[in-house]
Amino acid sequence: MSKKWIILIVAVLIIGVIYYKPEIVDAPIGNSIDSLTNKLFKFLDYRNDIPENTTPHNYTYIPKKTTEPISIACWNLQAFGKTKASNDNLLYYYANKLDDYDIFVVQEIRDSSGEAIEKLASKLPTYNYIITKRAGSTSVKEQEALFYNSRVNLTQYTDWTDIKASEFERPPLEARFKADNWTFTIYSLHIDPDNAEREMIYLERMASNNIGDTIVIGDLNADYPYYPEKKNFLDWNWVINDSVDTTVSDIDATYDRIIIDKEAENNLISGGVMTDVISSQSDHYLIYATFNSKVP
Repeated sequence: MSKKWIILIVAVLIIGVIYYKPEIVDAPIGNSIDSLTNKLFKFLDYRNDIPENTTPHNYTYIPKKTTEPISIACWNLQAFGKTKASNDNLLYYYANKLDDYDIFVVQEIRDSSGEAIEKLASKLPTYNYIITKRAGSTSVKEQEALFYNSRVNLTQYTDWTDIKASEFERPPLEARFKADNWTFTIYSLHIDPDNAEREMIYLERMASNNIGDTIVIGDLNADYPYYPEKKNFLDWNWVINDSVDTTVSDIDATYDRIIIDKEAENNLISGGVMTDVISSQSDHYLIYATFNSKVP
């Protein structure tokens, strides 16, 4: 064997010893060569050696949380369009808050190109989403998007934009889910403040016709001056009730609501508001509720 090959082998073995030194200290001398050989091949092929229970870096691995409640949220992001979507810090902030929930609705999307919501979705790689058509009788058109993760199964949905345009400025998105033993339907929408009382009537009719556990969620503008007195959903549970302020400004109002029917009450655990929001992020707080999916 030439000196050139001997030097090369010795150099490779030295590299192996240095790289794996913490693992081979006190190893039996008789096994040292075999151990170094195996570890050397592992060292040279490390790029394809993905540890168990991990995934490549371009996908965020999140273990399925099987024992925690199902969480549902809604956030009006206030004119969410290209300007806000071009701010990476703002997108990361939104994503960091929203990915605490299994299902969440993003409202007041104003971007005809569709790029804004795609940029937000890129920060939420473990979620799928559905989105409504652009709606509105004026030049200001809006959409809402419903995101959901692997803890829930979307079984069907309906975008009522075309069918209910005569009843709502921005018709509801209806989505039916199955999670463990629980099947439920969500109706989400952003009610027109100028027609809040009228739209609440139509919304109650629609949601009351659903069979099974029903959740109404969104910026319903259901407070003074748009909807000063409860006239609808009187026998439903207003999880986000009048005592809660959902606005970022100095106005104390409960515009954003979660309302559930009697069938869903046995699943309800809690409801609340995420108030870590400043005016440059939105003029609304995020609202949420948690549910026990182990019971029907």
